[in-house]
Amino acid sequence: MFLRFIAVQALLSVLLLTGSAAWSQPLSAPSLSAGKSAAQSLILGAEQAFALMPPEQSTIRTEANGRRLLELHWTIAPGHYLYREQLRLRDALGQALPLQIPRGQSLDDAFFGKVQVFHQELRVRAALPERPEQWPLKLQWQGCAEAGICYPVQQQSIRAAQMDLDKTAQATAPAPVNTKAASASPLQALALPASVLIGPLAFPSMALATFVAMFASQWWARRKQRQGGQPMEALLLHATLAGLLAARAAYVVQWWPEYWSSVSASAAGALQILDIRDGGWNLWAGLLAAALWAIWSARKQAPLRRGVLQSLCLGAVILLAAHALRNWVEPPQPPLPALTLVSAGAQPTDLRSYRGQALVVNLWASWCPPCKREMPVLAQAQKDHPEVRFIWINQGEDAATVLRYLQSMPLPVAQVLLDPEQLAGRHWQQRSLPSTYFYDANGQLRSMRMGELSRASLAEQLSSIAPARLAP
Repeated sequence: MFLRFIAVQALLSVLLLTGSAAWSQPLSAPSLSAGKSAAQSLILGAEQAFALMPPEQSTIRTEANGRRLLELHWTIAPGHYLYREQLRLRDALGQALPLQIPRGQSLDDAFFGKVQVFHQELRVRAALPERPEQWPLKLQWQGCAEAGICYPVQQQSIRAAQMDLDKTAQATAPAPVNTKAASASPLQALALPASVLIGPLAFPSMALATFVAMFASQWWARRKQRQGGQPMEALLLHATLAGLLAARAAYVVQWWPEYWSSVSASAAGALQILDIRDGGWNLWAGLLAAALWAIWSARKQAPLRRGVLQSLCLGAVILLAAHALRNWVEPPQPPLPALTLVSAGAQPTDLRSYRGQALVVNLWASWCPPCKREMPVLAQAQKDHPEVRFIWINQGEDAATVLRYLQSMPLPVAQVLLDPEQLAGRHWQQRSLPSTYFYDANGQLRSMRMGELSRASLAEQLSSIAPARLAP
């Protein structure tokens, strides 16, 4: 009996963990094909590929008419180039400052069509503003690697203090103190992360908590069975199965319209009801069903009933503690990053421009099977919920690969962003693909989901950022 119980418990644990595990994605660009040259396959960081000399007083040239020009000098690494059309300089008022840019080499570019680009180095001159309120300046540039990786738009602030021009420019006000972060609660250190890395796999933290709770309950039941000689392990196993079935059934009932949409679309859609990879469980229904099963089955045997309920209580305490630390203790939430990426439509896109509406950010890659399986679900949700903006940020792939994938999965090109350096993944400390982040209209992160989304689990997450329309 003991060996059979252990085998069944192990099988349940494997189903729970492997059904929700995802391969962790290293935060580095994948290697290119072996047929490329060594110079092409070396993908540098943007700072190394396009090294800008720091603007300082020695880079200022004064003309005969007294006008001061700032000389900007980039050193461009081999196998990389800068776009002429993407060079811009604006003052603090948002006005464009004229640039003296030499003529570049013509190129038929996959992103921008016929353009002019620069190799090896580039020198540009810009007229310095005279009025103090025009400082600081914002410089923007963009380039690509010949291997097919396009870098996000790069920006740098140029301040008067860098060039000893403080007498003609007002000092910049100090950055405001983030009082919200400074007053963060000590409980935030106890917040349970969404996932835990174990070797090459990333497991949802609640799946691991369920695994620990099941084996803790089994240990206590085995201990009480030795003391009293009652078949507590068998009853605990039946109660656990009843709880898991009830937890899944309650979730399916709760989000039945979403499951019914899949079933009505095709007969194969009925299998989604059994597909636990979407993480759909109702904790409260599962605990209640397990307790009621144990009470009813041992209604005539008080010692047996008491021992099994003690075992279930031990597991419930673990699960409830994990649930509270995961859902009720808010960890420090990263805001929308100050990150500008290039869309599949070749337009620079600032993520902060999406503030003011509910936002779903999906990190994905074309080599990731769960990413491809959930993509139609996300695309349909964007059509069904125009009040929510979906953006898909590709991680670590070049433009040609992404554009090729979009031929088979049509998405709004303005909402598909390229992130070859995986800057978004670093910001959110992404542990696996796919990963999806849900922001409300105020730009606050409300929830995240690691792993594949179904229609039901997506609707559940959307209810946290647009509750009035999406709640079941």
